[in-house]
Amino acid sequence: MAKLWSRDATAAWRWCLAVGAVVTAGYAMLPGTGQWHAVAYGLAGCACVVVVLAGVRRYRPEQPATWYAFAAGLGVWVANTVIDRVTTQAPWSHISAVLALAGYPLICHALVGLIRGRVRSHDRSAGVDAAIVATSLALLFWTLIGEESALPWVQLAIAGGDIALFVLTSLLVTTPGARTVSYRLLLAALGLTGLSDILIMTMPFRPGGAADLALILANTFAAAAAVHPSMRQLTVPLAQPPGFVRPRLALLTVAILLAPAVGLYQGATGRTADSWLPVGIASIILFLLVSARMAGLVQRVEHQARRLSVLVNQDPLTGVANRRRWDQCLTAALDRSALTGEPLVVALLDLDHFKRYNDAHGHQAGDELLTSAATAWSTGLRDGDLLARYGGEEFCVLLTGRTTAEAAAVVERLQALTPLGQTFSAGVAAWNGRESAQELLEHADRLLYAGKHAGRARVITETVTIPARAA
Repeated sequence: MAKLWSRDATAAWRWCLAVGAVVTAGYAMLPGTGQWHAVAYGLAGCACVVVVLAGVRRYRPEQPATWYAFAAGLGVWVANTVIDRVTTQAPWSHISAVLALAGYPLICHALVGLIRGRVRSHDRSAGVDAAIVATSLALLFWTLIGEESALPWVQLAIAGGDIALFVLTSLLVTTPGARTVSYRLLLAALGLTGLSDILIMTMPFRPGGAADLALILANTFAAAAAVHPSMRQLTVPLAQPPGFVRPRLALLTVAILLAPAVGLYQGATGRTADSWLPVGIASIILFLLVSARMAGLVQRVEHQARRLSVLVNQDPLTGVANRRRWDQCLTAALDRSALTGEPLVVALLDLDHFKRYNDAHGHQAGDELLTSAATAWSTGLRDGDLLARYGGEEFCVLLTGRTTAEAAAVVERLQALTPLGQTFSAGVAAWNGRESAQELLEHADRLLYAGKHAGRARVITETVTIPARAA
């Protein structure tokens, strides 16, 4: 087995399932008398715990404590089951009960670790969802089981532990994350454990029966999950998780509807007077939790809307406004200037010999020049000014409340701030109150190319008509 594992790690979990199937079949054929079942279950269970520990040591997941807690929980439950198969007399029966209860916190701790590993730290929705499911199940538990005072406290505590496992398993299913082979094997193990508990509570128990076989298979699947290489991905969140998982929505819908369903059930059976207080309290808690969940969703939508607004209006390379944002702001500024008479000046800046710089130093260096220039120029503008990337190495500056001479002086200061010893040519055009946005930009563009033809590294502000450049 060790040689096979070292040669082909993906075959170990198949061998684990195959051996577990053979052991389960052999266990079912053991004689009902004597201690055969106790010995066989103890050996098989301990072997599964050892395999889980070996898988953790081999693959070294990011959260080994999660798997160690899971192995400890399995080991405690194996000891509990072996004691039950040997004797039901005190004090061993009390020790068995303590071990049975001690396994739940360990397994729940492991499931919480898996869920937290798959959820990003800023996402607290999983905790709210867990509280919704837990509240609904607690109400159902109280209505159907908790009122039966004849049940021993141990069974009530175990039923509560099963509810906690169901809640956490449901969240594990509905939490976004990698659906790997190890993930599916672990869910199968948890499902078989729950099935065994249901069989024990609803059917007469006998060694080697269906409940026993389900437990052995559950341990086998848990061991197979630990020795599959994909166990390392169980606690890693997805790079691009979906915004909401439909199975979780279905789970929350069912959980929320449990409270009114319980109320209807009690009304139909004439038991409303017995449990009106827990039903009312549970309904209030569910209402508050749903409100908290909705508030979280609204905050997320608002955050994404703000982020989308930034992405839509920002140049991804330089971080300044993009052409879309420029067109919006220029149109709004023209309308405002037409109403107030405030001066408005547009400047077009074009880095000189950028293609030559790009060819000599590489495209990455060219991108760094554009980013550095945009950052440096932004420091030379006041808050009301707008710097935008118009395209390629060409930038626009919107200056309001300044004359043409004042605007030209600002652009000259930007010339001095240009990094890496580079220069730009610029055309500065004042709005005459009649031009459209496109005509104003074309005016600034003609001045810009007049500066390039005049020798570059200069700012042109002449108001005389300059012929358009040839195509």
